[in-house]
Amino acid sequence: MEDVCLHKSNIKVVFKLLSDLVLSDKRYRLIIKIWKDKRSIDQNSLSHMWYDDIAKQANRRSKKDVYTLESVKADFKKMFLGYQEVEHKNVITGEITTTQELVKTSELDVGEMHFYLQQIETWSYQNGFELRIPRDSEYQKLKNKQVE
Repeated sequence: MEDVCLHKSNIKVVFKLLSDLVLSDKRYRLIIKIWKDKRSIDQNSLSHMWYDDIAKQANRRSKKDVYTLESVKADFKKMFLGYQEVEHKNVITGEITTTQELVKTSELDVGEMHFYLQQIETWSYQNGFELRIPRDSEYQKLKNKQVE
């Protein structure tokens, strides 16, 4: 089931959804937490620009063409986001298996993604990589807001 945003404007819809679930005679885990918007397209675009910047600089340093946007992305996700357990149900056998998969940035909220970007920025500067940060980017605006 997808996340549902509970707000006074949709309380009737949420109540109907919950009523239908209860009538199914199954048990459900209900977790209520403050709604935070998912990471933005701007944040995602910036992260991909950085992965590409780092891959190009790493290739120049190593004098080899082994680093790609995707390989750098996977390395940072391993380092800073880690893995999560994901259940897969085989459509043919019905068997359920659990695997470890890298956390997807699309599952992060805006604050979590900002922190992830800060980790990448810090690592990059500590390791001599230059990152472009567009002045009008959401990331730069949030950084500016922190020092106001």
